[in-house]
Amino acid sequence: MDLRPDLSIGDRLKVARRHAEQTQEQLAERSGVNVDTIRKLEQGQRQSARVSTMNALANALGIETSALLFGVAEQEPARQDPNIKRIRKALAPVHDFAPAVDHAEEDEAPDVTTLRRGIEDAWGNYHAGDFVALGEILPDLITEARVATREHTNGTATEANGVLAKALQLGAHTMVQSRHEDLALLGLARAQAPAERSGSPLMPAMLANSVSWIFLRTGRLADSERVAVATADGIEPSFRSSPPGHVAVYGGLLLSGLTAAARHERYDDARELLAVARAAADRIGDDSTDRWTTVFGPTSVAMQAASVEAAAGNWGNVLAMAERVPLSGKTPVSWKVRFLLDIAHARAETYRDADAVETLRTIRAMAPGWIRRHGLAVAIVRQLLDRPKPPRGIFALADFLGVAH
Repeated sequence: MDLRPDLSIGDRLKVARRHAEQTQEQLAERSGVNVDTIRKLEQGQRQSARVSTMNALANALGIETSALLFGVAEQEPARQDPNIKRIRKALAPVHDFAPAVDHAEEDEAPDVTTLRRGIEDAWGNYHAGDFVALGEILPDLITEARVATREHTNGTATEANGVLAKALQLGAHTMVQSRHEDLALLGLARAQAPAERSGSPLMPAMLANSVSWIFLRTGRLADSERVAVATADGIEPSFRSSPPGHVAVYGGLLLSGLTAAARHERYDDARELLAVARAAADRIGDDSTDRWTTVFGPTSVAMQAASVEAAAGNWGNVLAMAERVPLSGKTPVSWKVRFLLDIAHARAETYRDADAVETLRTIRAMAPGWIRRHGLAVAIVRQLLDRPKPPRGIFALADFLGVAH
C-alpha cells in the first residue's frame, strides 16, 4: 500500500480506502465521518481535517493515524542505521533464544548506582532530542543492566531490575522515534518482569504509560485510554500523604488517558480527566524533573489542556492558553516542542501565517532533532506552502524538513 509522504492526504485516504476494499459510504459508516468530508478530501477540495477526524478514518481503515496524516517514508535507511541495529540487538539479545555462554568479562557485576546515573542521563539525551548520543550509549547501558540483574543478589538485585526496566523502556521510546513500534512494544513486554522484580509498584505503571503512548501513536485510541486510566486507578495516590513521585506517575497516566479521549472526540471525558490531573499537579506544586519517574507538573498539564483544545479545533482557546504557559521552566524540550507545534498549528489554522512560521523557527532553533521527527511539523509546513502566497521563510523550513515545494 503506497502511502508516500509526497502524496496528498486525500490521495493517501483514497489508497488506504481502496486497499481496505471499502466504498466511501462504507468508510463513512464505520468511521462516523460524514461521507461529504471523505469525498472532499479525496477530490482535493479539502487539504486537511481535524486530527480527531483523521483518527476516526485511520481506525476504520486499520492503519496508523500518522500514516494517513503524514505518509510513510521508506524505512530502509533507518533499518541500516548501525546505532538502531545495536539497540534492536540489545532489546532482543541472542542469549534469549540460544543457550547462555559464560564470558569472563561478565564476571564483575556493573555498579548499579553508576548504571542508574547513566540511564538518567540517557533519558536526558532523549528529551533533548540528541538521538545520535543516545544511539551510541543506550545499547551498552541495556546490556550492562542485563548483566547486573544476573550478577547482583539481595537488595542490589532489586535495584538492578529497576535499572533494567528503565533501560528497556528508554529503548522502546527510542525505537518508536524510528517508527519501530512493534519492536518498542516487544521491549516493553521484556521490561515487565524486571519491573515486577524491582519491588516498586510505580515501575509497572510507568511501563503502562509507555504502552498507552504507543497505542496512541498507532491509532489504538480506546486501548490507549483504557491502559492509562485503568493503571491510574490501580495506583491512585493519597494527595495528602503520597510522595510527589507517586503523584507524578499517576498524573502522567491521566495525561495519556485524556489525550486519547480527546483524539477520540470525547472532549468532556478528556476535560474531566484534565481536572483530576490539574489537582494532582497542584499537589506537587512544581514541575517534576525526576528522569526516573515521569514528566508531570502544572506546566505539562497546561500544555496538555491546550492539546485537548487543539484536538477539538478550538484554535482561539489554544492561542489564549499559550499566553499563560511558560517555556523557560523545567519541562523538557520534547514537551515544549509538542506544545509549540500546537501553537503553530493554531496560528496556521487562523491564517496567522507569519506567526506560524516564527513558531516553527523557534522549534527548529530549540530542537532540530525533534522537529524532524514530528509529522505535525511537516503537515503545518505543507499547509502553509499551499497558500496562494506562501509566507516568507516557509521554503527554508520546507528544505530543512525535506518537504518538496
